[in-house]
Amino acid sequence: MKTKKEKNPNILSLKESRAILRSNLAEMKKFEKAKRKKVTPDYFTTELKDENNVLEVENLHTYFYTDSGVSKAVNGINFSVPKDSIVGLVGESGCGKSVTSLSIMQLVQAPQGQVTEGSIRFATRDFVLDDKGKRIPIYVTDEDGNVVYTDKLNKKGEIVKDKNGNAIKVPLQARSEDGIPLYEMKDVTYDIAKMPTDDMYRIRGKDISMIFQEPMTSLNPVFTVGYQIEEAVYLINPLATKKEAHDKAVEMLSRVGIPMPETIVNYYPHQLSGGMRQRVMIAIALVGNPKLIIADEPTTALDVTIQSQILHLIKEVQQQCHASVMLITHDLGVVAETCDYVVVMYAGKIVEQGTVYEIFDNPLHPYTKGIQKAKPTFDTGMDAELYSIPGVVPNPINIPNECLFKDRCGERCSCCEGEYPQEIKVSATHSVFCHKYKK
Repeated sequence: MKTKKEKNPNILSLKESRAILRSNLAEMKKFEKAKRKKVTPDYFTTELKDENNVLEVENLHTYFYTDSGVSKAVNGINFSVPKDSIVGLVGESGCGKSVTSLSIMQLVQAPQGQVTEGSIRFATRDFVLDDKGKRIPIYVTDEDGNVVYTDKLNKKGEIVKDKNGNAIKVPLQARSEDGIPLYEMKDVTYDIAKMPTDDMYRIRGKDISMIFQEPMTSLNPVFTVGYQIEEAVYLINPLATKKEAHDKAVEMLSRVGIPMPETIVNYYPHQLSGGMRQRVMIAIALVGNPKLIIADEPTTALDVTIQSQILHLIKEVQQQCHASVMLITHDLGVVAETCDYVVVMYAGKIVEQGTVYEIFDNPLHPYTKGIQKAKPTFDTGMDAELYSIPGVVPNPINIPNECLFKDRCGERCSCCEGEYPQEIKVSATHSVFCHKYKK
């Protein structure tokens, strides 16, 4: 008599696959429809909980709807980036660092990837609009406070005249040092998680910029580096002339320490070394004088000497521009040298965060201790075997609501069973998610 063959729990049946596909399609359509929704700025305008922060991420969930199920890449994280500071996001590959940065930039690959829950509050400045929804220009005034008028010019730079042959006069609009027309601005906080895609264009690249991980794949090989910097200039100032954009590109290359910028501006990416390509990426990110710079492992493909130069440049630029930096890395040496605050991630969640001194001098979570122990030191003997955390990272698909590190933890005890641990405040700036520290 034939016995019924037991089903392999690791293999999905056709019925299960179809059910997952139907569920995924319904969810993706819902989120994509929300992105195209026409809303007023009041819908995504909010307030910071702490005015000393430039960015506040609260309860952020970013999921990927795959054929095997829902992958919870970022699963309910909370952290903030204070003004004029560098915050390091640390963790092994696959912990959700890069997905967090892409969520902030609204660059998660859709429709499979979606920010499903949470808020991303960002403090910025935006244009003041009149009753017709148009920007209000700032005009040049004389000593008596009267508006200065000038001849109206057409697109070719020629003076426009009326029927009688007289030059038409228009108010002279003020411009910044970079030649950008000035408009009335106001301080405002936006929830990026709620912003429609069209509205996100107003701040992405200007107020928030990103230095990507691999410059050779981020730069377009068929355009010169100068052309690609000029693209960023036109994004910030659509009225810029070709000469203004070119001069700005040369200025930015000089600013990031590239020699002979007048010559390099005409080079293609393949003609530059890895370090110079990364400097070009930093130049593109700095064009709009952003308030927040996200650096996604900017030194991964560089040798140690160039790594040090790039990190020094990022810190120097941050101090000059009074910007905040979110530095994503898995190198604790980079964090110790560069960052003011540290956020440690594991399997899509934050396990510990605090100042750089608190994390390095008093690590509390077993995972934080493990990644520090795995780094070689001057005391490590040549024949000594490097420490590695046992086990593997759990599968992010249908992940359970429990401590995700307990199966790899050397300090596991009976208290580790149950739901995911709550945040435990050790000090005003230091917190940990671990059952061991429950009162």
